Order: sequence, then structure tokens, then C-alpha cells
Amino acid sequence: MKEARHSLRLLRKSPLAMLGLGIVVFFLFLAIFGQLLAPYAYYYNPGERNSAPLTRPLVPANESARAFSGSGWTNLQNLAREDDEYATSKTVGDTLILRRFDFDVSVYTEYITSVGLWIQSNSTLGEAGSYVNISVSWDNGVNWSAPTPTPLRFSDLDKAWFFYDFTNVAPWNSTTLSKFAVRLVHELDPRYSPSSPRGVGVDVLLAVVRFHGYYHILGTTESGEDVLTGVLLGARISIRIGLLVVGLTVLIGAFLGAFSGYFGGPMDELIMRVTDIFLSIPGLILALAVASALGRSLDNVMLALVVVSWPVYTRLVRGQALSVRENAFIEAARASGANDFQIVVRHILPNTRAPILVQASLDVGTIVLVAAGLSFLGLGAQPGTPEWGLMVSKGFSFFPQNWWEVSFAGLMIFLFTLGFNLLGDGARDILDPRLRR
Repeated sequence: MKEARHSLRLLRKSPLAMLGLGIVVFFLFLAIFGQLLAPYAYYYNPGERNSAPLTRPLVPANESARAFSGSGWTNLQNLAREDDEYATSKTVGDTLILRRFDFDVSVYTEYITSVGLWIQSNSTLGEAGSYVNISVSWDNGVNWSAPTPTPLRFSDLDKAWFFYDFTNVAPWNSTTLSKFAVRLVHELDPRYSPSSPRGVGVDVLLAVVRFHGYYHILGTTESGEDVLTGVLLGARISIRIGLLVVGLTVLIGAFLGAFSGYFGGPMDELIMRVTDIFLSIPGLILALAVASALGRSLDNVMLALVVVSWPVYTRLVRGQALSVRENAFIEAARASGANDFQIVVRHILPNTRAPILVQASLDVGTIVLVAAGLSFLGLGAQPGTPEWGLMVSKGFSFFPQNWWEVSFAGLMIFLFTLGFNLLGDGARDILDPRLRR
């Protein structure tokens, strides 16, 4: 207890170490509670892509009908797509009713700004004097708006688009939109004779609703992902990467280094030559090679980082083991009947924990930084994962116009690395025997 109080006293003497501890605690909090704090799902709405911070985007939703009724009209399935195939009518008076547009506006009901129809005509099927009257219903066909005529012959230009606004015909909300229907009636101008067939053709009919989305505090990405949610959920992924990789590398490196330093001889020679081989290769290059060979995955990135990082701990612990193995308490342990494994586990490793803790706290930030770099290069997280390196990679193509996609994820990587490095420096000061006197 006295030693713990002394350690805290030393920590308080270093403002930078206290800052690092605060940053680390902050990220641990986000890792635990980030899911609860996230305002939306990460993949929110593709219609709200490229929304700047603190803005409400105007989002269009285009839907085609999924149910038809009436007589005289043919090829109704062609109304949903632009494909040079047309829904047609040859007889004046033919009526077509379209229903089930299936608008998903449950979270935007009070923000609807406009409702209308886009129609693409076909003049090659339209004959002189023929046109279409359009009406919409907000109660599944009980009441209809006043008919709105299309131009004669429906268009003098083939494949011309026309927009018809029906925003003011009803109080639009989720209830009225769920009962939205459209009526098309084949009509003939009175100046033309009804004696011969009069055809009309419609290529595409789309109902369009425009609504205001919610505020996105940090904006959205090109794919419509909420940046704040990605930043919050990314903390858990980064903590997982940092702690798992460092934990495994400490476990592997510490045991290899302890046995190498304690036993010496051929075992020491073999382990250190293998360690030297790994240390002779630049860590990032080796991680790139291993991750590329294993394939794109965060788990493969963590495995690659373990392969790169364990030699540092092996060399560190070996040096400590060489200095400890000749101490009197090791001889006392042998005299008491302890075998070599017990001596390594109970006496060698505990006496190496101080440098291991310092190195591990420094490495957590570095590991996350390298993992983010591998994701940036396309070797880490799969698309759609809220991982900071991947967010920077996706937003880099749209920088500086969409500066927020890169900036906030990059800031989190910077703070994460800074926090653990400051904490590591503080741990080194606390565990330095010269400062504990």
C-alpha cells in the first residue's frame, strides 16, 4: 500500500504522465461504453452521404410501385427501370393504379419537405392528341388529388423526364405515405378524333420523397456512415488490437527471453540468432509481407504484428535474466529444491516485470498506429468496419472537400498513440529505482 501511494505521488509529479493516463482512461471508457454512446448505426443511410458536421442533409428517397391494378395497360413491370421497354395503353380511358411504394421514412416522419413523381415518357408510342392524367392518393385510393395532365403526345422528345410536385395535396407523414398511390389515366385532347387507336407509353415512374435527416455531429462519409459512431466504435477495435497483440508478444517474448538468458549455451545461441534475423528486417516491411500473405483481415493483421513484435521482448527479458540469474536468491531457490522451470517462472520473470510494463505501455500505441496503417493500405479491416485506419483510407480520396472523414479518425489515432506513449514514459519514471529512493 505504501509503495502504491509512492507510485501515485511520482505520477502526480509528471503532468504529461497524468495527461497520458487520462487519455488512456478515456479510450478504455469508449471501448466499454462506445456502443451505448453511438447516436446511430455505423452504416446509417446512403442518402445522407457526405453530410458536413452539424448539418441536416436533404435526403431523396426514390421508390417504384410493387402492386398494380386497373385494365388496358400492359408491360407494367417495365415502370421500375429505364430499359427502353414501356408500359403502354392503346385505348383512351384506360386507368392504372400503382400502390406499395414502400417508403422507409420511419425516423424522418416530421421532416418530410416534398413529395412528387418523376416520369420518363416515350414519344415513339405516343400518338397525336394522347396524354396521361396523373393523380395521387394519400389514403390508398379513397381520395385523389386533382388530375395533372402531361404534355400532348406525352412529349415531343423521346425519353424526356417530367417532375410533378404533389407536396401540397396532403399532410404527408409516415401514415399517409404508407397509403400512397398513383393513378394514370389515358386521355385524349378534344381537338382530336377518337376513332383511331391512340397509344401512350411510359418508361419509368418513380415516387420521390425528400426529407431532412438528423444532425450528424461529426458528419457522414461518402458511403453514408456516421463519423461519430465510427470514432466511438473504433475505440473498442483499437483497444482489442493493442492489448491482444501486446499481451501475446509479451507472453511469447518474455518466456523465450527468460529461458534463453537463464539456461544460456546452445539454447541461448539458437533463440538469439532467430531473434536477430527478425530484428534485421524492418518491422513495417515484415508486417506488410505477413499480412499480405495471410489475406485481408484484422485477425491476420494482429497475427502479423505478433510475428513482428515478439523479438523486442525476447532481447529485453534475456538481458534482465542474465543479470538476475547469478543473484543469491536464485542459488537459494536451487538449494531449496526448486527446478529450473519454477526458478524461471517464480524468480526470473517477476524480476523483469518493470521493463516489460514500460515497453508494453509504449508498444500499445505503436501497435495500433501500425494496424491503422495496414488498414489504410487495404490489408486490415474489411469494408464497413468502424476502424480508424480504414476510415482515413476511405476519406483520403475526398480530402480536403470532405475533410471531416479523415480528420476525426486521424485525430483519434494520434490521441491514442500519444496517450499510451505518455503513460509509458510515466511508468518508466515510476519504476526507475533511482527515483524511488
